[in-house]
Amino acid sequence: MAKQGGKVANETGKSLEDFIENHLVSAGYTFIDKKKFKPALYLEQPIYSKQVYISRSIYDTATYCDFVLYHPDKHPECLIIESKWQQSKGSVDEKYPFLVLNIQTKYPYNTVLLLDGGGYKEGAENWIREQVGNTLVGVYSMVEFQRWANRGGI
Repeated sequence: MAKQGGKVANETGKSLEDFIENHLVSAGYTFIDKKKFKPALYLEQPIYSKQVYISRSIYDTATYCDFVLYHPDKHPECLIIESKWQQSKGSVDEKYPFLVLNIQTKYPYNTVLLLDGGGYKEGAENWIREQVGNTLVGVYSMVEFQRWANRGGI
């Protein structure tokens, strides 16, 4: 039985999140439950959490990020990492403007976006890369994220 589009998208998106999480662990970050993330900032050690409430969106709905991390030297104000995997043609890239506008106007911390899969509409990747500014500080493919992480980005 063939997998349905949504299930495949969830599985491939999870693979991208696992890629990010493996980098965080390799860089010495410790996972902290999202309910304990803010109090754990006082530990003064590299920590991260997943699916943490960030703010109200431009539509006044709750917004959760994929990852938020804290590093006392590199990211003392925290850093958000969002991940979007688009493997096949679809409408998810039409949601990019919503994501970017929220990052630039509602997110309290600098944010990097990991974008990969190659299934975007023509021009979507270029457009989102042109939006870097305000709190959107970088847009990376998996290879670019790897290089950024290797240079000490995380």
